[in-house]
Amino acid sequence: MAFAGFPDETWAFLDGLEADNSKAYVDAHRSTYQSAIVAPSAALVDAIGPLLVERVHPDLRAESKVGRSLFRLNRDVRFSADKTPYKTHFDFIFWLEGDQPRSRPALLLRLTSDAVLVGAGRMIGRGPVLDAYRGAVADQASGAELVGIVDALLAAGCELSEPSRAKPPLPFPADHPRAELLRRDGFHLSRTTAQPAELSSAAFAGWCAAAYAPYRPLLDWLARLG
Repeated sequence: MAFAGFPDETWAFLDGLEADNSKAYVDAHRSTYQSAIVAPSAALVDAIGPLLVERVHPDLRAESKVGRSLFRLNRDVRFSADKTPYKTHFDFIFWLEGDQPRSRPALLLRLTSDAVLVGAGRMIGRGPVLDAYRGAVADQASGAELVGIVDALLAAGCELSEPSRAKPPLPFPADHPRAELLRRDGFHLSRTTAQPAELSSAAFAGWCAAAYAPYRPLLDWLARLG
């Protein structure tokens, strides 16, 4: 199907799930979930992919499959204090070329019943890429470049994700000039706004592409880590 925006039923479903976060609610509204969330979400991914390549970064990928650009509605509660079974939002990811979308530099999109979050970043975890990240942050030239990118996005209204640790890891001193970035094992910058009028029409794909354009320098910096 061609993307034509999200209908009012999308947000009514999420509001209902907020009030009754249960399998019984989801089962009773399964057809609405399929028609108002699953189908338009897949259509949005198909529509936005070419726009991202054209307007944001030539190496961005978008695939309308769960595990690629799409996420499941149910939550992984194994390691979470919140045991509610379902998310009351839905997410998208558009990543730079690579086999593991969740570990590559990526653009993020989250839709709730009253807001839209757009952002970019990278979850690094452990291993050689984390070592490369810390080395690049500590390096005077590449570290200063990243600070400039982050500061520009913060000035534009973005927020930086929470740090992974209370202080920089050894051997970096606590008073390192880029301690705030060294405290993070990867990070995201994002901006949350009220739902735009375009959300209910095909124009939302273009709205997203325009919102993502300022993140190109961050994607490029993170991609150099390997």
